[in-house]
Amino acid sequence: MRRFTLLALILALLLPLALPFAPVAAQENIVEARLQAYNASLPPAYGNVSVDDLSVEMIENPDLLIVDVRQPEEYAEGHLPGAINIPLRDLAKNLDALPDLNAKIVVYCGTAFRSAIAMTALQVLGYTDVRNMKGGFNAWTAEEYTTTTEVFEAQRSTAPDIDPELLSAVDAALSGIPQGWGAIKAEDLNIKLIENPPVLLIDVRKAEEVAEQGYIAGAVNWPLEQFMSFVGELPADKNADIVIYCAVGHRGNMAATMLRILGYTNILNLAGGFGAWSTAGLPIESAAPATAETFDLAGLLDSYISNLPASFNAIRAADLNALLAENPDILLVDVRTADEFDEGHLAGAINIPLIELTDHLNLLPDLNQKMVIYCGSGHRSAIAMMLLNLLGYQNAQSLLGGVKAWTAAELPVTTDVVEVQEGVAPEFNPDLLAAIDAYVKAIPAGFYAISADDLNVALIENPPYLIDVRTDEEVAKGIIEGAAHIELRSFVSRMSEWPADKAQPIVVYCGSGHRSVIAMVAMQLLGYTDVRSLAGGVGAWTTKEYPLAVPAAAN
Repeated sequence: MRRFTLLALILALLLPLALPFAPVAAQENIVEARLQAYNASLPPAYGNVSVDDLSVEMIENPDLLIVDVRQPEEYAEGHLPGAINIPLRDLAKNLDALPDLNAKIVVYCGTAFRSAIAMTALQVLGYTDVRNMKGGFNAWTAEEYTTTTEVFEAQRSTAPDIDPELLSAVDAALSGIPQGWGAIKAEDLNIKLIENPPVLLIDVRKAEEVAEQGYIAGAVNWPLEQFMSFVGELPADKNADIVIYCAVGHRGNMAATMLRILGYTNILNLAGGFGAWSTAGLPIESAAPATAETFDLAGLLDSYISNLPASFNAIRAADLNALLAENPDILLVDVRTADEFDEGHLAGAINIPLIELTDHLNLLPDLNQKMVIYCGSGHRSAIAMMLLNLLGYQNAQSLLGGVKAWTAAELPVTTDVVEVQEGVAPEFNPDLLAAIDAYVKAIPAGFYAISADDLNVALIENPPYLIDVRTDEEVAKGIIEGAAHIELRSFVSRMSEWPADKAQPIVVYCGSGHRSVIAMVAMQLLGYTDVRSLAGGVGAWTTKEYPLAVPAAAN
């Protein structure tokens, strides 16, 4: 059974959809592999940049390339200063007009509908810093920013070396976009659902959005962050009718573009998204709240871990220091004891000891609050980060290396205490909150960490079951002898490879100790009673000059 997020699981139970389509067989090709990798590392804010921020950036960064993907006649009527024109359908044929794959690029069109498609296509091709101007040219002119009719020619050079199969798929996806750019109005979708079924209707919003706002009857919920994990459930017929929607249309276009690159030819995206549907007064189904019967902890853990960003929500000291300079509103949460906190902490931090975390969620009243959690070494804060992420605090990160890394970078600490702003704790699924509260209250002294020295002794005297959660590439460079290898992203989906005896001593490790804490907590929440994480990971192990074995082949 495919695992959803907690609320997505609810919708799966509430939104049965009997589709007369055969599932697509799993494909092992460069196109699907690239889309899977892209989907696992979606850009912040889904790649959007506001017109206000762009106007400033254009002044500060003259090397920024602005690409207008409208038709030539639209471009001729007026465009952003310095913008070159590459119509959307011709984009993949004109990559020699773009700088290297790491260049800063902003794309725009009239309303941001076409440019969302262009941005996604370029990102899939490997361009690492492509953004979409939110609201398009209409938003730019509404703010009365400067426009021009001067024509700016592209500085052409050699196109980047991109896999031909991938480039061909992206070119076909863009050049084949139908008249109307693949958009469908709410009223037309309503008629289509009545008169021309079957239609695969896909809601790519987050499950919590669906639960709060409702959904269009008959839709399946495939959140954008997990979209490619549902590829096996797509219709076999590449010409099947598929309509996608999100909140306003942007995420829907990202998903629609991925499907077009996969070869699906009849993809429409709801213009204006669910907001347009609601504004048109069209019928909305409501989602029931979670209950104990729909609570699936294993499914929640699988979805959470497999969809973590590339950083696994860890942040380094130097990056945090720079981030605080840009955004002083970031909440710092010190989860050490009160005594440790009093000896010195990051300026502006509040103190919530780890074992009291669930007692003070009223100090964290906003689920969208950007926060960084830290402790002494990064071990306790990784535990806290994961638990808060599971509760819905998706913008919570952990300081890698903790206060030790912060002070090693010669960054300041203080003994000044800020006034704590209390609020009202958010509403949580009661079963999930109860499980996390029980877990927090049972955390022992030592916080389930094991040092390299102690692990070395244990391997001689009473060997635990070792699990390495690093990537294949990391493992290929050396593994602690005897360890099983289960990469973190697939950790819960491969539960069948865990020891059958939940009381068996287990030690999990990674490179630094951050990822292994995530795996450790997952096992503990699922009933394993003797799991620990190697403090400092392989880095600490090799610093002590303990050996690594080179595996014959990665598992």
